[in-house]
Amino acid sequence: MIFQFSGTGNSLWVSKMLSVRLADTQLVDMAKALADEKSLQFDAIDSQTIGFVFPVHSWGIPWLVCRFIKKMQLVNASHCKVFCVITCGDDCGYTNKQVRKLLAKKGLDCKHIYSVQMPNTYIVFPGFDVDSADVEQKKLSSAPQTIDRIVDAIKTDNTIDCYLQTTKPFLKSRIIYPMFCKFAMSDKPFYSTDACTSCALCVKNCPTRNITLVNGRPKWGGNCTQCLGCMHKCPARAIEYGDKTQTKGRYFCKAKVE
Repeated sequence: MIFQFSGTGNSLWVSKMLSVRLADTQLVDMAKALADEKSLQFDAIDSQTIGFVFPVHSWGIPWLVCRFIKKMQLVNASHCKVFCVITCGDDCGYTNKQVRKLLAKKGLDCKHIYSVQMPNTYIVFPGFDVDSADVEQKKLSSAPQTIDRIVDAIKTDNTIDCYLQTTKPFLKSRIIYPMFCKFAMSDKPFYSTDACTSCALCVKNCPTRNITLVNGRPKWGGNCTQCLGCMHKCPARAIEYGDKTQTKGRYFCKAKVE
């Protein structure tokens, strides 16, 4: 059983790759489970592994993932190996410590916490943009090898060094991340341009059901998780975030599952 959250497709692709390799085909979309308000009790009796896959958000756990883990109830999981795979454009800081602590409160001992570097998607901060085509392809080409290493570690239950913490993790995860959660979660800067075709894909794809169509244009409702899926998936490139994204690229993972 793999619980996944993905805004621009990176983590979903990694989840599917892991599912194939671990022969564990049950994927649970954390966002849909929360939005549908269905029972958040899951039975792991038929699973050998319990996995959590999600992107790093400003060197920390996305608030939607935090909410899901806090609310979920997992039964018959004592026999399962627990793992977490975090996708990142560059590095993860202390996200591993955050998730280990969060899962421990649910009675889950997460021995395996790894990261997979994927193309950058966070474009609303100054100086942040999508990767060049060459860098994007390099990351996508090397990711399967990283996933294979992770799968082997999980199967043999031997931990490996496969986590991108890099420099200044305290600053990134203990100072910048809390500030991000407190001050950078607003969806008020989002708007649609005249290029909008009223296709409503942003409404359909929003993981928190935060977007509605009003007079043919998207309107954000104040429950944003900053996944930026609405921007990157828009076929008309009609969604912007204030004055920060007009000249920046867009990316959505279309890699095939091998």
